[in-house]
Amino acid sequence: MAEWIEFTETYVLAAMPSDVSLAYTAWIGAHPEKAERLAAIAGQVLADFRSGLSANPFIEMDVDETTLPDRCVPHALTIVIYHLMLEMSVAVNMSAQTAFNNAQVYLRRLYLSDEPLGTAGAGTPAYTTGIERAERVLP
Repeated sequence: MAEWIEFTETYVLAAMPSDVSLAYTAWIGAHPEKAERLAAIAGQVLADFRSGLSANPFIEMDVDETTLPDRCVPHALTIVIYHLMLEMSVAVNMSAQTAFNNAQVYLRRLYLSDEPLGTAGAGTPAYTTGIERAERVLP
């Protein structure tokens, strides 16, 4: 069973890489009116992930709407930090771009998946389509 972790601005600040944290602190010092942006970005990413998770009939959602399963947290964190870096005008290198793209793929897959999250796997692959046809017809 997946552990659900509170994904808030406080969590993001604690998990943020040190270089981004220093840049964020300097940015907030220079632009105090932006102090609420991290909470807003984290809240939107949290909502996106919870929406994707709720689309999967095999996932039992945690009633606390500020939580995400532990398997989703690194991806959500990557997306938040990426958007924050763009907003702060911090240069995004290829590694950060790749991590963001991978996190986006993970998020989008949540909307389409009907696999149980947090299991070791569903066993051996099934080579049947689940559709019964009397005959196979080529176009």
